Amino acid sequence: MRVRRVAPADGLVERVRTAHFDRPGNRWRMTLTAEQIDSVAYAFHLRALSGSVAEANWLARDYGVTYRVDPSTGRAGAVRPPSRTASL
Repeated sequence: MRVRRVAPADGLVERVRTAHFDRPGNRWRMTLTAEQIDSVAYAFHLRALSGSVAEANWLARDYGVTYRVDPSTGRAGAVRPPSRTASL
C-alpha cells in the first residue's frame, strides 16, 4: 500500500498556534475554514486507523464532517451530510 502525503490546509498551522483555551467550556477553541476542517478530519481519520476513534467521532457528531474511503475508487475524502435546509 502506498502512503499518500498530505500537507495541512493553508493557514491551519497558524490557527492552531493562536487557539485559546475556554475555561467555562473546558476546551481549546479556534475558528477554521471548511478546508481547514477537512484537514483536521483527515488527521483524525489517520488517528482512527491506529486505534483511537474518539476524536473522529466527536468531529462527526459536532460538525457533521467525516473522512471516509470511497469503496468504488479506494480514495478517502471528507464527507458532509446534505444540509438540513436543502431537504425543506
